[in-house]
Amino acid sequence: MTDKRVVEATAPTRIDLAGGTLDIWPVYLFHPGSVTVNVAIDRRAWCRVETGVTGVRIESKDTLAKAEGRDLDEVLAGGSLGLVAYILRALGIEEGVKVVTQSRVPAGSGLGGSSALAVAVAAAAASALGRPLDADSLWPVVRDAEAQAIAVPTGIQDYLAAIHGGVLNIDLMPGRIGVARSLADPARVEECLLLVDAGATRFSGINNWDVFKGQIDGDAQVRGALAEIVTAASALRSALAGHRYDEVPSLVAREWAARKRLAPGVTTPEVDRIVEAAVSAGGAAKVCGAGGGGMVAVWAPPGKRDAAMAAVQAAGFKPVPFRLDLRGLEVEGDA
Repeated sequence: MTDKRVVEATAPTRIDLAGGTLDIWPVYLFHPGSVTVNVAIDRRAWCRVETGVTGVRIESKDTLAKAEGRDLDEVLAGGSLGLVAYILRALGIEEGVKVVTQSRVPAGSGLGGSSALAVAVAAAAASALGRPLDADSLWPVVRDAEAQAIAVPTGIQDYLAAIHGGVLNIDLMPGRIGVARSLADPARVEECLLLVDAGATRFSGINNWDVFKGQIDGDAQVRGALAEIVTAASALRSALAGHRYDEVPSLVAREWAARKRLAPGVTTPEVDRIVEAAVSAGGAAKVCGAGGGGMVAVWAPPGKRDAAMAAVQAAGFKPVPFRLDLRGLEVEGDA
């Protein structure tokens, strides 16, 4: 790769409202009607890809980590910034590239920051090659690269939120993934949502491999909890589509209860206190992502957002500002 090109890309992170974990293949195949509902937010990931350079250079502005080599083999052998390296390999880029990344969410937040970053990197690198990927071609590349990097199965909801933005319904069906914007009013959804920092980086309360194995092995508790998550997520999708926002708290609570049965480590004392504060104000809350700490999503019924915020603050926690993101993935440059 000798042509000098510079491409930048940004992509949003997400709050998962219901149906997480179902989005791991092949878990959803055993639970008909599986759906994941999430909301893209403007805590965006950014990357810059430059071609026509010597060797391979990868730099994270968040961690200040750097990885360099004559080619991709040397970078992968070094063991640093492997996700970006695996994405480059999947795209057939072995040398002559520099990638700089930055995310607006801390590692371990549960907001899908690494996945949003991966989407931005893959989109920018593919564009720099002169072979931009459409949405249906982009997310499988990122899914497989991230699975290689972290050595466990990965779900797909984070990639789709990063690509499309908005309030998404992700229908998980045999042979097909359906992605559609919810009929919910994005402004009303934004008015009902709070994001609260539990004050500790998560350690991954739900291990995807454990869930995967439990489903395949016929673990009754795992299968039962997943079935309950399907039911709650499907009902929540319908409530949003019907603009029945006052029904959402009970469904978030139902999904959260099932998630704790799926993996008790998903919660912490801090998360429990945030959930209790939300409930005291007439709302509900659940941890974002795999849990074990990180960010907590609070849903306040219409007109009760201020009360929920006051309750959370009285419990000693700080809401994190955000806006709902309708833009999705954006790529710019001289590709």
